[in-house]
Amino acid sequence: MSRRRIPKKTLSGNAPHDGTKFGDLSDAELVRQFAEELARRRGRAGATLDDIETMAEQLGRATEEELQAASIEALGPEDGTSKPCPKCGGLVPVKARNRVRHFMTLAGELRLSRNYHHCKKCQLGFYPRDRELNLPEEGEVSDAMEKRILDFGMNGAFAEAAQRWDVHYSVPISDNLVRRVVDRVGRRRENAHSRLALQQAALPSPLHPPKWLIVAPDGSMLLTREHGWREAKVGVVARGESVIPDEAVIEPRYVAVLGNQDEFRAALKAALDAELADDVMRIVWIGDGARENWTLAEDLCPFAIQILDFIHAVQNAMACGKKLLGENDPGLADWEQRIRQLIDANSPDAAIRELLDCMDFCTTDEHFTALDTLVRYYRTNDKRMRYTEFRETGLPIGSGIVESAHKHVLQSRMKQAGQRWSVLRGRRMVELRALYRTAGPRRFHWAIREALKTPAAHQHRQLPNGPRRRRQSQTPSRVSPLGRLSASN
Repeated sequence: MSRRRIPKKTLSGNAPHDGTKFGDLSDAELVRQFAEELARRRGRAGATLDDIETMAEQLGRATEEELQAASIEALGPEDGTSKPCPKCGGLVPVKARNRVRHFMTLAGELRLSRNYHHCKKCQLGFYPRDRELNLPEEGEVSDAMEKRILDFGMNGAFAEAAQRWDVHYSVPISDNLVRRVVDRVGRRRENAHSRLALQQAALPSPLHPPKWLIVAPDGSMLLTREHGWREAKVGVVARGESVIPDEAVIEPRYVAVLGNQDEFRAALKAALDAELADDVMRIVWIGDGARENWTLAEDLCPFAIQILDFIHAVQNAMACGKKLLGENDPGLADWEQRIRQLIDANSPDAAIRELLDCMDFCTTDEHFTALDTLVRYYRTNDKRMRYTEFRETGLPIGSGIVESAHKHVLQSRMKQAGQRWSVLRGRRMVELRALYRTAGPRRFHWAIREALKTPAAHQHRQLPNGPRRRRQSQTPSRVSPLGRLSASN
């Protein structure tokens, strides 16, 4: 097994020769002598590697804390002159001097004294020293520490996150601090310029429209304190140069909302706009039979190829079979096999004919209702069940990407044993998790801050011959020389 080589960090080998006590020593030599002296003072015979490693960690931590405090002291006191307002640019005098702020950093607690200014014109209070050091405007932790706490809080329960933090860092934190950090970042996300700005910061828009887009919405149930089980709507927008059912999707965007359909529509529209959906050659919309899915598709992407998820088509047939045969009837396996054979065609007509033949064997109203519901379901989704044609054209017929999203976007974090969410915190966590999975751990914290200060770039350009989003029923055409879509009658 190959080992990952960690690049060695090197210190400067040049001495400053600035006339100070250690001015003739370079950074590398200064650190070496310092480490040797501390090791000599604290070392003991028979020390194990664990002892040496612990000592090195403690010395490094003490050095970082002293260096941080010395760097802050080296800044010196503020001069007390008027400073420009960050909003209007006018000079604003000092209103209060030497206000102390305590906050935590990775190197330990830091105490900072600074002057407070208040602009009467803008009704804005600010601390120039905070801005000089790029300190967060609110909260009790530094930006670097907040980023790390947030990553722990996004991937585990708050109490567990605090315990896992203690394994990796020497500065202890509480589960309540993790909760406050996640809430603070959640409010920051709500104050972003727009959903589109968040999407573009989390995952940059492609330079050129992709040839394909897959859109797959679905619902996932979460337990809330106020209203019991509530549905969180989840959606995936994935790009790719080619779409093959067994291939992994390319750079998916995730959206999730614990709210109404209008909120979900706005979130999904932002993801589509970020992917330049107006200029994409082919969009595939996969969903279950819920009417709101197709209403959403017709509203946002009326030109998309709509496909009923094959597994949902089978599951609905199995629900009917259990009503007719019984929950534990051994014939259910044959029923499922036959249904799969019948619907894996260019239309569900053959399946509907055989289902109607079953009417002669129905003995109760429940049997008739089950058959009638399934036949109506297949007839309603007739054009979305051309599975043979979809496969031949290279289109996916399953919604595996959104089923997977349920697990790794929401359920792994929000459906742990015993978890119940307040609606407010649940709404924040749902949208944060979707953004976290879109941006990835390294980009997530930065993306939310970036969306606060950077408006979304305009992505849509109206074509000279009219809008692309025409409302018509379309199916894939294998004979089109450009692989484009042809309208169906």
